[in-house]
Amino acid sequence: MEFLAILTLIFLIIGASLYLLVCVDPNSPGLLGIMNRFVFNTIPTIIKKILGERIFTIFQRAVDYFFYSNHPLVQIFYVLVAVGGYLVYLYFGFLELFGNNPFVSHLDTSIGSTMALFCFYSFFQACRYKPGIITKENNKEYVNEFKEYYDNVVYLKENQCKTCNIIKPARSKHCRVCNVCVSRFDHHCVWIRQCVGQKNYKYFVKFIITHAILCDYGAYLGFRCIWGIIVKEKLLEAQFRDPVTKQRLQATWGIIVKYLFYKNTMYIFIVILCIVMGIALTCFALYHLYMIGQNTTTNERMKRSDFLNFFDEETERLEKQLKDAQTPEDIKQVTSKLEQVKQCQNRIIPAKSIGIWQGLKRVFNEPDELDQTIKIKNRKKQ
Repeated sequence: MEFLAILTLIFLIIGASLYLLVCVDPNSPGLLGIMNRFVFNTIPTIIKKILGERIFTIFQRAVDYFFYSNHPLVQIFYVLVAVGGYLVYLYFGFLELFGNNPFVSHLDTSIGSTMALFCFYSFFQACRYKPGIITKENNKEYVNEFKEYYDNVVYLKENQCKTCNIIKPARSKHCRVCNVCVSRFDHHCVWIRQCVGQKNYKYFVKFIITHAILCDYGAYLGFRCIWGIIVKEKLLEAQFRDPVTKQRLQATWGIIVKYLFYKNTMYIFIVILCIVMGIALTCFALYHLYMIGQNTTTNERMKRSDFLNFFDEETERLEKQLKDAQTPEDIKQVTSKLEQVKQCQNRIIPAKSIGIWQGLKRVFNEPDELDQTIKIKNRKKQ
């Protein structure tokens, strides 16, 4: 049972890490970009050499389907992990350990169960509401709404999506997985099986924050419950018998941890899972709160960063050329190119901080896609 619990925990951590890396731009600087290239470029190359072309092609198709196609497997995985995890916590924690513990009670059971229901409902909402799909009918509405963001560098006026055959509004992007253009595109989320965009961002944020709070609360209750067991059973003062030598040993933290894990394997396993997922989800929630305060999206941040890095590299290259230029004609030509690069760089609209509170008000006051569709139709009638 201990081995199975540890193996499941390792599998969940690896799976969650892979899905986080999928959302990272492979060309982005830093550790995550390096990890993305190693996992999705270097490892497949090694596997191809080991397995051969034919078997690797089958493996590649499976990876492409699992990570880059719109399938329900991850949603099913979420239901199994989230609902199954709650039931394990309910049975091995709430029902078995919380009734006669000096530091936790069934009031915590009620609070935790209510929070779990909120989490499941937030998942349902995030899956149900659409992200703000741009069609020929509402194309002009979205173009006018974000016209101030056209800078002719990151976002070009009259730039057409060849797949959807529409003018691309600023801050939008065509998702290759969903095969639609999405307004104020943030990213494609495999957990909710659709894109996160202008119209469903509030439900995605609610989904992330509620799950982060639930995992953090589960970890907090786990520490209290385990400490209650230690105090109630006086484990710090107890003596333990070595199963091999039969020698009596005075309690140490190492012995107590082994005893607790042996006696309450499933509960400790689920508490560890709460700690790991709580840390990951809390960081993810804080990241999105920061993005809300900056009035920007993950996609915009990555695109802006890519352009700025390109312009910095181009400026450095042209400045070296300018130093090496010998004729007046070469100096004039390089200087002209350098000025053009700097003008383009200065035209990029930076993220403007509006504060987290104002950002949250803007996000949560955004009408759902159904409401927006009704408004567009009413305007056409007028």
